[in-house]
Amino acid sequence: MQWLKELKLALIGSLVIVLVACGDSGQQSEKVVDQAGQQPAATRKFETVMGEIEIPKEPKRIVATQYLGHLLTLGVKPVGAGTASLNQYFLQDLTDGIEDIGDDQAALEKIVSLDPDLIIRPSDKNYEQFAKIAPTIVIPWGAKDLYAELREFGDFLGKSEEAEEAIRHYEEKLAEAKTKLNGVVKEGETVGVYEIWAKNFWVVGESFGRGTRNLYSGLGYQPPEAVKGQVVNGGAGLDISLESLPDMAADYMFMTVYDADGGGDRANEILESALWKSLPAYKNNRIYTLDINQFSAGDLISLEKQLEIQTNLLLGSGK
Repeated sequence: MQWLKELKLALIGSLVIVLVACGDSGQQSEKVVDQAGQQPAATRKFETVMGEIEIPKEPKRIVATQYLGHLLTLGVKPVGAGTASLNQYFLQDLTDGIEDIGDDQAALEKIVSLDPDLIIRPSDKNYEQFAKIAPTIVIPWGAKDLYAELREFGDFLGKSEEAEEAIRHYEEKLAEAKTKLNGVVKEGETVGVYEIWAKNFWVVGESFGRGTRNLYSGLGYQPPEAVKGQVVNGGAGLDISLESLPDMAADYMFMTVYDADGGGDRANEILESALWKSLPAYKNNRIYTLDINQFSAGDLISLEKQLEIQTNLLLGSGK
């Protein structure tokens, strides 16, 4: 795309490309030096799903179309981030100075204007276009466990110690919550997360977020046996019918509503139904309606805040 190249050149017009000899091999490589004659930032090779690429050892101008929570967890503030990431409920107080780049294809022109030295993407969609702007690392969305994902970020950002410290801190919060909740959910009782859409009723799996990691991998609770295979260990969840809900309902039920396209109306219909009011969790005052905006993200900053909410709700069970 010629316009991208031209715009990029305009933005880095203060830089001069010089050729320097490369060892005894006679080969030459391009290096960028500024007008003061400073050497370019050091680089390193990094293996990605798109192959090995060369990235800055200490990137200074990062643009991330996703994964803002991971960056902020590591103390890294990008120069640009996607709209959806910037709108994450528990991240909003940490985003001052980060440019909103829009989302995906529409973000290209804005990204160019920010002159990044590294771009982070959740998929290989339009990879060549992003890679023309700056080295682009693709971290496939949801392909890895949260800890493994954060450690990978720590690796290529030179923030491995920060990644381990963030994981330790989160584990400490989980241990504190377990102590507070000791005996609340009895042995053999189940915990489930549910979400109502206009035309769907989901039992939410760990790969979809909504605080499920806290409840299952973190606190060690179990979902109903009928949906266990679709929920834990990164499960994708299960779309069920309202009629099948009694067999899929947990003793403790956390629920969210996706309002779009009539989801809110559908939720009101379900919550007023005789079937819903017949559930043991309803009769025992163990159904907790959550704000979907607060529970949409799955980074450690958000998970810790979600854990506080979940803990307080469970501690109030039956009151």
